[in-house]
Amino acid sequence: MPMGRFLRMLDDSGENLMVFREGDIIFISSGRGVSPLLEVIEEIGVDQLRGVVTADRVVGKAAALLNIYMGASEVHAMVISEAAKKALENNGVGYEFWEETEAIKEKDGVIFCPFERLVQDIDDPAEAYGAIRVKLADIRSA
Repeated sequence: MPMGRFLRMLDDSGENLMVFREGDIIFISSGRGVSPLLEVIEEIGVDQLRGVVTADRVVGKAAALLNIYMGASEVHAMVISEAAKKALENNGVGYEFWEETEAIKEKDGVIFCPFERLVQDIDDPAEAYGAIRVKLADIRSA
């Protein structure tokens, strides 16, 4: 599949995350932030996700670590952060993006996304997965 095809499909769909296995869509979500990645991990399971390709609107370090945790072979992002690129490179995961940003920030453009802040000093994908799950549960119960 040509590299740009995954992002064009995501863009055309209006969704926020698409997960592909051998070119077929196996998961799609309009959820926001890292929630769809946690959803696919919990619904399908990491053993079944090894080698998938993801297309995501925004990939920061938190999303990159979740992709690494689930064994994605490629990550396609409309917007990617420098820290996400570094994490993917360090773990041998291929990636493509339309736009690069220094960091993923809140809508106000100032404050770092809470998940980016959370994983700032975490490089282990399993540790990141655990921390992100706890943080998201805390946010949802607040």
